[in-house]
Amino acid sequence: MTTLQLHCKSCGKLIPAQDVNIDKAIAKCQACHAVFRFADGLDGGAGPARPQVGLPARFTLDNWGPELTITRRWYSHGLWFLVLFCIFWDGFLVMWYTMGIGSLVGGEGGGMIWVMLLFPILHLAVGVGLTYFVAAAFVNKTVIRVSSGELSVRHGPVPWPGNQTIPIADLKQLFCTESIHRGKNGCHSTYNVEVLKRDATRVKLVASLEELDQALFIEQQVEQQLKIPDERVPGEVRV
Repeated sequence: MTTLQLHCKSCGKLIPAQDVNIDKAIAKCQACHAVFRFADGLDGGAGPARPQVGLPARFTLDNWGPELTITRRWYSHGLWFLVLFCIFWDGFLVMWYTMGIGSLVGGEGGGMIWVMLLFPILHLAVGVGLTYFVAAAFVNKTVIRVSSGELSVRHGPVPWPGNQTIPIADLKQLFCTESIHRGKNGCHSTYNVEVLKRDATRVKLVASLEELDQALFIEQQVEQQLKIPDERVPGEVRV
């Protein structure tokens, strides 16, 4: 007899029987206080097959028998807004430091000049980081490759963290998760592709994808290439 288990759609925690209303098909998670319907949420295994996701924009796919390569270009038209923001932000900092260094060289202002130079140091760090990101986003690509018994991820040509290689023998399942970002202007979501290894550890393979279909496409293509049956994982995005 198969035991059916219900997991929270928000945090992935197992829902105990006393928090499940079978008649109304509603459950409540005591861990995160989420209330949700579970008409399609009971899983005693793989569950129904999900529809295939088409090739997303800015993606290319090369599948040559034993080798699979998925390439994602970072560039999007929205970057031009960040270019204008960087020009304004960095231009102000250049003007500020030009004035401060000029006064320091001229012997004016005394100790106040050092305050003037040190005060915007956090703004300087933000400007450098944002400018680096924009430059990388114009030229970088993420390449996910299945080849020679390994699953690898590479970002470049501008150096970026997240490069990794995982032996295929260690893979148990791929799944997608959602990251919710809260700010002054509300919330927005990005999506990640994660790996569940055979030792039960989780590894984030690709992070901060703008659309869920991008994450699902990567998951589906790699699972199909490696012939991994799709199974639900606690905490994954439910489709």
